Amino acid sequence: MSRRRVQLNRKTTARVSTPASTDRFVGTVRDLSSDGRGVVEAPDGQIVFVSGAWVGEEVVVLRTRRGKEVKAELDDVVTASPHKQEAPCSAHRDGTCGGCAWMFIDYKAQLAQKQEKLNRSVSGLVTDDLDVPFLGSPAALGYRNRAQFKTDGEVMGYVAAGSHTIVDISSCPILTDENQRQLALLRSSLPNPQWRPGKDKRWTTIDIDDERLVPLVDQRQPFRQGNSEQNMIIINWLREKIDHLSKVEFVLELFCGSGNLTTAIASQTDATIVAVEGDTASLQALGDRELSQVQTLRVNLFSKAEIQNYLPNPPQKLGVVLDPPRDGLKERETLKPWFRRADWVLYVACDLATWERDSRFLLGCGLSLSEVCGLDMFPQTPHVEILSVFKRRP
Repeated sequence: MSRRRVQLNRKTTARVSTPASTDRFVGTVRDLSSDGRGVVEAPDGQIVFVSGAWVGEEVVVLRTRRGKEVKAELDDVVTASPHKQEAPCSAHRDGTCGGCAWMFIDYKAQLAQKQEKLNRSVSGLVTDDLDVPFLGSPAALGYRNRAQFKTDGEVMGYVAAGSHTIVDISSCPILTDENQRQLALLRSSLPNPQWRPGKDKRWTTIDIDDERLVPLVDQRQPFRQGNSEQNMIIINWLREKIDHLSKVEFVLELFCGSGNLTTAIASQTDATIVAVEGDTASLQALGDRELSQVQTLRVNLFSKAEIQNYLPNPPQKLGVVLDPPRDGLKERETLKPWFRRADWVLYVACDLATWERDSRFLLGCGLSLSEVCGLDMFPQTPHVEILSVFKRRP
């Protein structure tokens, strides 16, 4: 019996790309978004976000719409901010880098905007008038003690915002002098066939650090705060607060990293310190500090199961110190027993929105927000560091 192959006619739907529509309108920048872009309302009521625009400026916006996707670009400035300046970086001026979103604005205006945003967050948390100081960086340029570059063996630099394109950087004004020297030395090796990425990679990664004179090629470096002078401010702040807070028998340090704050804690208290971190290499670096009163514990603090397994029962007379990444306390509900038991909490935050969210959680654990201080870790960017003290309510 012969078999006949029957071909079925399948209905195919061709992909049709939605045509883009563009328009221009004049608007006033009424605020700045969390990533530093200007917030502008279009005549039809739509809110768009525009890079390179500052509060109070009247600007011409080019809006491109493709389906639900909306892109807004600065087309022209009708009325410029008096705080505008020429950015001291050619890659920023020509719009290729985008790594320092606020470099086109003078530093005093940057600090004023950060202070305003922090004040707004704090006022939404407490009814009392809290004094909220904001500590600017001693150096607005030349402060960055570490950096990561990408290279394909031909060019070297940062990755352009919203793309996979390497912006070729010959110098970077926010780097320390030592890191500028390291960048120049690395660039002198270009072109370099050994830095060409493999088949499954877009680029080779090179990390530099002004305390480590040997660059790391495709190796992960332990976390280090990017502004050494401001990091010392944090350490001294922590020492002062622990010295004046109620004495405890245990300190739980969450997200301890390689011990940037652990040493400061140990210098101010005789309490047992349990330093918790999910990264093994960081804990090994902390172990090298040989702090006798510190017990290290490897726990993924974004894992509910690991927290429940390794941090089950909080002790009495407890203080908590935490310095999380931008995601903050994602597993805060799992950690709630510890915060409900804590006499005080010292929270160093690097994201204003997550700090505000986590602060509401801590207030719900019977703590009160008693002190807040802002700190500028990264000038030329919208980044805000927050130092805060929570105390047990009577």
